[in-house]
Amino acid sequence: MDLSRSGLLAAGTAHIKRWCGLNDVVMPHIVTYDGNEPTFGTCAYYRNGVINIWPEACAAVGRAGRMWSWPGYVVDRTPYGVLAHELAHHVDKAHGPRGGIRAASWHRETGEAAITTYAPDVNEWFAESCRLYVTNPSLLCRLRPKMYDKLAAEWRMLAECRDWKQVLEGADRQIKAAENKITEAYRLAQRGPKPQQGKLL
Repeated sequence: MDLSRSGLLAAGTAHIKRWCGLNDVVMPHIVTYDGNEPTFGTCAYYRNGVINIWPEACAAVGRAGRMWSWPGYVVDRTPYGVLAHELAHHVDKAHGPRGGIRAASWHRETGEAAITTYAPDVNEWFAESCRLYVTNPSLLCRLRPKMYDKLAAEWRMLAECRDWKQVLEGADRQIKAAENKITEAYRLAQRGPKPQQGKLL
């Protein structure tokens, strides 16, 4: 995969198009903008079947320091992950701050914590988990098995079927961090024996 922002935009577009086709979801229209200065303070937003994205305002891949974004990792603010995040708003029929059709009830039913720190409300909680389901379902299955099961019951067909480590091949620091997150998720879930994982399709 080309890890430039333009390469990640192209790969992300192709990936969500394939996911939509497999799951009989109408593909949202994607509008890209030049520059890195969106006026509303975020690199993308979804409204009424359209994903608007400023690729240059999205994160680059994380190679050192505080930069952790990587396509298919827990944190993915690259164009690849941003497109999948906005797709999640599309499939949940969310509209800005107005709630989607699943987010609030699934949040209550699973009781699972947000997958990232970007979860100011239940819509974003849903979108971040769904993003990982679209880009690296094997990893979501290990981190949030209840949410994985909910998503898999609704959208069975996976556009990404590799094991989570294969998805993150070449991202050694992200793999190590994900291993730590998996261990912590097991510990918090039962504080003892490992909980039953979601059934990976």
